Amino acid sequence: MNKKKLFRNIGRSEWVDLTDEVCAILRKIIIIFVILLIISQAALQNQAVRHWLTGVDQREGTRMN
Repeated sequence: MNKKKLFRNIGRSEWVDLTDEVCAILRKIIIIFVILLIISQAALQNQAVRHWLTGVDQREGTRMN
C-alpha cells in the first residue's frame, strides 16, 4: 500500500481534537480506577469480606516452612 494513503496530512486542529478525545478517555479511566480503589479499600474494612478475599489473616502468626 501507498504510505500517502495510510498517513494523510493531519492538520493542527485535527491533532488537537484527537488529543482532546484521548485525554477525555484517559480521564474517565483514571476516575473509574480511583472509584474502584476506594470501593475495594472500603470493602476490605469489613471482616467477612477481608476473610473471603484474602488469606493473609488466616496465615498471620503461623510459620510457613
